[in-house]
Amino acid sequence: MKLRRVDPRKIHVPEVRVTARMDEEINAEFRHSVETIGIDEPIKCYLVGEELWLSDGLHRLNEAMRLNVPLVDVNVREGTMVDVIANNLMSGHLRGKHPPSEMVRSIELLWKTHGLDSEQIAAKTGLTRERVEDLQLISELTPMCRAALDEGKIKLGHAKVLTLVKDPVQQETLLGQLLLAGFSVKDFEDVVRQSLAIKEGQVLPSVPVEPVGRVPIACFYCSREYDPSVMRNPNTCNECAGILLRLAAEARYAPASGEGSKAE
Repeated sequence: MKLRRVDPRKIHVPEVRVTARMDEEINAEFRHSVETIGIDEPIKCYLVGEELWLSDGLHRLNEAMRLNVPLVDVNVREGTMVDVIANNLMSGHLRGKHPPSEMVRSIELLWKTHGLDSEQIAAKTGLTRERVEDLQLISELTPMCRAALDEGKIKLGHAKVLTLVKDPVQQETLLGQLLLAGFSVKDFEDVVRQSLAIKEGQVLPSVPVEPVGRVPIACFYCSREYDPSVMRNPNTCNECAGILLRLAAEARYAPASGEGSKAE
């Protein structure tokens, strides 16, 4: 590793990377610190061919650009784009909160584009092989499911449970049920396993709902009466809600009018 003085405008930032997020207060303090004492920790880059690619220090780089700093200290190593992605994944993950999908995209890039298997990715990033393989599975979820994870609507554990489902329509139907009901990870796993069993023709015993003594509500669609604790939206029973969610998911994947491909 060599320390160099570099024009920050000559540093390339990978499109796929993990970036720790700061809250407003911490970000304001960070910016004030840079304005007052400068950037006291070198940015980390890899020299790939003749180009410098950022692996760690995006916040520092952005501040240098904002303040028109002519030269910044950069720790430079020679390497490949695999080194850039892996080092960023390791350092970005350890520095703080970030959207889980950023890790998923980095793992997907190392795996599908650069051909690394789970053991190689684990060795280069410091992640466990189990964690890498979980992220590989999550990368196979539909864009809607991955967006829900990225937006914080579901947890990483929920996404991992969804990887048990391979059919995209069933994935998004179950996602809709999860968003409506707010299941814990454990309860959602039970729902998913039951859904898979039903799809395979197995019959599982239903779990009775304990009455709570409230006036029952009739479902708007099937007219059957249920305890309010098991209703959705707020006058749709679980069964009818599931049917509606599945119809919506099927519509998203139905061939577009006049086309032979699936609708995006």
